[in-house]
Amino acid sequence: MQTAIIFDMDGTLFQTNLILESALKQTFEYLRENGLWSGDTPIEQYRQIMGVPLNVVWETLCPNHSNEVREQSNDHFQLALIEQIQRGHGALYPDVLPTLQKLSEHYPLYIASNGQTAYLQAIVAQYRLDRWIKGIYSIDCIDTNNKSSLGKHIMEEQQINSGYVVGDR
Repeated sequence: MQTAIIFDMDGTLFQTNLILESALKQTFEYLRENGLWSGDTPIEQYRQIMGVPLNVVWETLCPNHSNEVREQSNDHFQLALIEQIQRGHGALYPDVLPTLQKLSEHYPLYIASNGQTAYLQAIVAQYRLDRWIKGIYSIDCIDTNNKSSLGKHIMEEQQINSGYVVGDR
């Protein structure tokens, strides 16, 4: 058994706000081009719900759309986010790298996020966080959309008996 630190990604380690608006605009432009949306991109509405599981995001932003269209929207959004990350348009918060390095000398470090796996992996790869992060866990690796359940899953899988959770909420 061990003591560990579990970090949230968005708004804690990664400045998601730097890429979010652009990716959301790309997604709603895609919907407009395909006759699935008219009007402005609902950026303010998204800001109000930021941090909720992605299925809730698309149910909220596209309440009159089918689940198939919501899934297509999410897929497009994820690709747009990853593209922004790979182009270097995102950023970690100041001092994240030296902080992770120092903490990793004393604790195993993990990420637990509502973000999807490919998105999280893109951030980890872009900033070489795998030097210090022992595991990356997305909400999509468990059956519920509950972050507490994700934390419990990590604790069981990694045999963590105590530790800290670091997030922006």
